[in-house]
Amino acid sequence: MKSEILATLDYSKKIIVSPDIDGFMSAKLLWEYNGSTVVGTYDKNILCLSDGVDPADCLFVDCDMNTPQYVSIGNHMRLMEDNIHIESFNPNTHYKVKQYTQKFPFATCFLLAFAIESQTTISDNLRMAYADSTYKNKVDYAENMQHWSMLLDCPQTQFVMNNDIHTSVENHMAQYEGKQGFVSRRLGHDKYLAQMNETLKQECVWNFSISELTRAYKYQTGIIDKTTCIRYNKDIISYAEVYGGEYSVTYKDQVEW
Repeated sequence: MKSEILATLDYSKKIIVSPDIDGFMSAKLLWEYNGSTVVGTYDKNILCLSDGVDPADCLFVDCDMNTPQYVSIGNHMRLMEDNIHIESFNPNTHYKVKQYTQKFPFATCFLLAFAIESQTTISDNLRMAYADSTYKNKVDYAENMQHWSMLLDCPQTQFVMNNDIHTSVENHMAQYEGKQGFVSRRLGHDKYLAQMNETLKQECVWNFSISELTRAYKYQTGIIDKTTCIRYNKDIISYAEVYGGEYSVTYKDQVEW
């Protein structure tokens, strides 16, 4: 798995990240690894980009794109056969996981830390444990966490598995008030773009390189069943199974914003 992840990371040092705890932590790790710069964000159905950036030349991080044009690394549950780029990586498809309860239970930043052998601080580890509620998954899905921690054996996963961190994580991340994301998708175009840029500048604690975002696009979304997801898969730019055979999808069609 490590070599496959590293091959995906080699695709580009220009990264488009999910604008949440996991995406920002992933950006920090990649900046420390190879000097990657955040040139865009992708928040399920909103794509923000810097001037002159072609998303086809970038690596989508903590995103699961579903088109041969975009390379991504993410951790969401997806179909075994879809339109994923050949250079993309997803741990669930890598290990052919078909049951939702057996999906990868850690955040994407753990995949990165494992592959690039990151040296992280206690503060980093607490942020990583908070990302995607990983520290809660340790309690709710203990057996699955144990299984994946053996496949992803690194200091960061062992920190989660071998320590009673629940209180420490919540105290350390109290400023985020239980939230994972930073900017509401309900905002209008101009306000969303301005607030996203402000957030990227303010979150200096993450220590990653950014390029100002100047463009934003919104896409049509929906919740559909597996059969529909398979039938219209080529019309879907990104997606993830969310619960009980339901799929949260983003279509290629842009919408008025």
